[in-house]
Amino acid sequence: MTAPTEIQTPRGAAPARRALRWAPALWAAYAQAVAFAAAAVTAFLITDIAAGFHASPGTRLWPLGAFAIGLVVTANATRRTGALGRARYTGSIALGALALGALALALAPSFAFAVGAAGAFGVAAGSAIALAGRVLAAAEIGDGSASVALSAGALLAGIAAGVGSLFAVPLYGWRGVFGLVVVAAVLAAWKFAEHVPDDAAALRKCDVRFA
Repeated sequence: MTAPTEIQTPRGAAPARRALRWAPALWAAYAQAVAFAAAAVTAFLITDIAAGFHASPGTRLWPLGAFAIGLVVTANATRRTGALGRARYTGSIALGALALGALALALAPSFAFAVGAAGAFGVAAGSAIALAGRVLAAAEIGDGSASVALSAGALLAGIAAGVGSLFAVPLYGWRGVFGLVVVAAVLAAWKFAEHVPDDAAALRKCDVRFA
């Protein structure tokens, strides 16, 4: 048995090809980071949302509860095993829905509307997390550990975004912060659709392989 040798790429073309190989996983990780950030921002700004609508103490956590229920139910209901399927379309749709959910929450005219928007926001976030996670798992970067590291990094980035939202509120208000989430989600949907292929076989061909 011969030792594995790394596939060589033409001189001058290696950086571009290497970027192409990593692009699906990196943008899937970014999509997860945006979805995790949506959860963190909602959790950190829940008191600001309630105060904005003068919600009673007993109902202040309703938007967060609706978001959490939507996220957990959807993330667990989304298929994570088997064929990857039309990942480009399903993931892009989930991220587009995430942008719309953030926009609906940012423009909510009443507290009841905000609760409903938060629930839809959570459904989109849970779907995006699960679908982007499946893309990362299918990519199998290196021995697979890099995919896990990217997903963990996405979670940390989402938490950091939640902390950062506390500092952004004095400048933009809680509605403005959710407006920033809209921008991040639109970028995620665009790049996810551009770089993520539709099936696992094509996705694995984007990775650095040995033969």
